[in-house]
Amino acid sequence: MKDIGNFLRERREASGISLIEIEKDLKIRKKYLQALEEGNIDIIPGKTYLVGYLRNYSKYLGIDDENIIQIIQTYKNLEKQKTDLKETKEEKIYLKRKDRSIFEKKKFFLPIKYVYLTSFVLIIFIGLFLLSRSLREAQDFPVPSPEIGNETDINIGEEASDISTLTEEFIESEAEAIIAEYSTEDSVLAEKLPALKLIANDRAWLKIISEDKIVFEGILFEGEEYFWETDQILEIITEYPTKIEAYYDDESIEISKGTIDNYLLKYNFNPTQNI
Repeated sequence: MKDIGNFLRERREASGISLIEIEKDLKIRKKYLQALEEGNIDIIPGKTYLVGYLRNYSKYLGIDDENIIQIIQTYKNLEKQKTDLKETKEEKIYLKRKDRSIFEKKKFFLPIKYVYLTSFVLIIFIGLFLLSRSLREAQDFPVPSPEIGNETDINIGEEASDISTLTEEFIESEAEAIIAEYSTEDSVLAEKLPALKLIANDRAWLKIISEDKIVFEGILFEGEEYFWETDQILEIITEYPTKIEAYYDDESIEISKGTIDNYLLKYNFNPTQNI
């Protein structure tokens, strides 16, 4: 990949064009252009974007279609070699583990919060059992007859029984409250936010800003979709006339009604108005 990047950089420098100029013309961020030239493709988000960036950058530098196809094919061959190497390495690791023991059992992992919950309930019931046993032993202890002892001593067994009953009820209610709390947390985590979906009818540049931070910037190719679960206010920026369809929670959004500024369409998206 570095050979392809060196070729692109030399072609750009020979044309006397800076990365900043290309960034403005192609709407591709400078750091992605620099990554292409340096062969550092890991920072580019996804293979689809990488292939699109390579094609657009090559066309911009005046490289003919035949060489562009060769560049793309070279990249794909490198990716295939990398994938094959990774699969071979994983297969070797698997075979080594298999040779150590063919009878190795698959481990089963539980979420740590359930382990804590199970341990806590188990400790409660063990403590309850020991307490009940101690109270029963106290009940069976010989009690002096009314002629010898005091009347209050006669009621020791009854009081011990009442204490045991109250203790059991308290411990059981605490255990039920803890289990209910974890069940509530799981149901809250299972809830999902409505999804914002953007679909490109043709190659289109797109930028999404949330709270003055860029959450996405790049090129969507024809038929490509972008999903994001959110309930935040966003600013959607794209080319005008727009080539993008927008939906929120499966409801259509007319982003074309946004503000037009120098061939750019800016649409302020408020989810509370689109639910």
